Amino acid sequence: MNDRTVTSRTRSLRVVIVGAGFGGLCMAIRLRQAGFQAVTILEKGEALGGTWRQNTYPGAGCDVPSHLYSFSFALKPDWSRTYARQPEILAYMEETADRFGLRPLIRFGTAVEAAAFDDQRGLWTIDLVGGGRMEAEVLISAVGQLDRPAVPDIPGRDSFAGLQFHSACWPGKVDLKGRRVGVVGNGSSAVQLVPEIAPVAGHLTVFQRSPAWIAPKPDRAYT
Repeated sequence: MNDRTVTSRTRSLRVVIVGAGFGGLCMAIRLRQAGFQAVTILEKGEALGGTWRQNTYPGAGCDVPSHLYSFSFALKPDWSRTYARQPEILAYMEETADRFGLRPLIRFGTAVEAAAFDDQRGLWTIDLVGGGRMEAEVLISAVGQLDRPAVPDIPGRDSFAGLQFHSACWPGKVDLKGRRVGVVGNGSSAVQLVPEIAPVAGHLTVFQRSPAWIAPKPDRAYT
């Protein structure tokens, strides 16, 4: 995107971005830098951050070095460790949003129910959950793939008397000390979560469909 492709007409287009995670924030910043003025971000949550706002389980963090897990136009030289944890990543996103003046563009607590494009008018009609409608020439989806936790339909789950929850919906003050804990799955979340809760759980069992190779993570705090 440059001045040769962005004309005065395209700068006046109304742009709606769905999602205020990394993708949505990046798109909004770049569009504003290119001169687009009518940019709106729709965020169903009450705060920005996407998956880094939602996932607060013990050990949540990035799987690539922190200095690579940032925008090229908003580098952060003072990451606290090799692989940043969730609170620091979320703080970086919030600081970046403030730095580029994005908060006034975001409509929090606003979810999209449906969207349809009118070929005759060249417009998107966007219906919002709970009522309300918007129109825009450009609609960009930045919802990602992690906004809806996948809970397996395990027989007997509804009658299970113990505590149960998805890692993406981690209760803030849950105490696992001395408890018998079962973790279903061995994906990225489990790889980060299990080492954190194993020392405090009375007994921990991981249920996995197939084994995975896990290499040591050379993580350390910067001094």
